[in-house]
Amino acid sequence: IVHLLVGLDTSKAKVILLNGDLGAGKTTITKELAGAIGIEKKSVNSPTFILKKEYKTEHPSFKKLVHVDAYRFLTPKEAKVLRLEDDLDEPGTVIAIEWPSKMKHPKADLHLLFTVTDDETREVSIAYED
Repeated sequence: IVHLLVGLDTSKAKVILLNGDLGAGKTTITKELAGAIGIEKKSVNSPTFILKKEYKTEHPSFKKLVHVDAYRFLTPKEAKVLRLEDDLDEPGTVIAIEWPSKMKHPKADLHLLFTVTDDETREVSIAYED
């Protein structure tokens, strides 16, 4: 995923939407992304109850990972508390949003769709957004 993001030409934050059922692997892939940009994977967990977590990194292309979990939102308007507009203007920021359908989300650079095949297998589809 990091290689896909580095190749995108943008002066703003890069946004990844993560869609899939509970247990499909959204947080797991976010941990892997974090590890790939220099954040200790074991420090990354789902921000289900606090909604948003930020992690700093010294990666040459990325300086911060913003991890959002919108699962608990009841209406899309609730996303205003995240203040994502501030993060979107920061080059070198990656914003990973779990459950984006539950909020008014920013335009995505990548959209990942997770499908549970069986207890040990997941299928991930990756799409670039236009």
